Amino acid sequence: MKPIHIVIIFLAAITLSTLTIYFILASNEYTHLIEFAEAGLESEIPELQVEIALFAGSGLIYLGLLGWILVKKTDNILPYVVLITISTILIITYALSRTVGVPMIGIEYYIGKYDLITKILQGIIVAISGYLIYKIKMDKKQLEVIRKI
Repeated sequence: MKPIHIVIIFLAAITLSTLTIYFILASNEYTHLIEFAEAGLESEIPELQVEIALFAGSGLIYLGLLGWILVKKTDNILPYVVLITISTILIITYALSRTVGVPMIGIEYYIGKYDLITKILQGIIVAISGYLIYKIKMDKKQLEVIRKI
């Protein structure tokens, strides 16, 4: 097995961990939605619906990207570019939700263990994806040089 494949497997494991946490968060928010609906706290429901959609949608996106990187491996940098983009958007959205607020949710003051874990994992995803982009480009350049010789 090539060293780059080990890095891809590590990235896949980190991505799988991240999407699992997002599905757990979506499930937790859904539980809260049901509890609030039963208690008649209708004002909280729209915010919970947005959070459920964000968490479940993020999980599904990471699931699709996980499949993509496992299929493409070192053939293409595009899945890694998309991973960097999605992860960065989610990190920025999180930072905004804790500072200036985001539409429909406002400012969240609670910082939980899952919040911190996902942001750390997403930072790792960005770093590893950046490394893989670099490595794939360098390998392709080396192949071009070898072909010219």
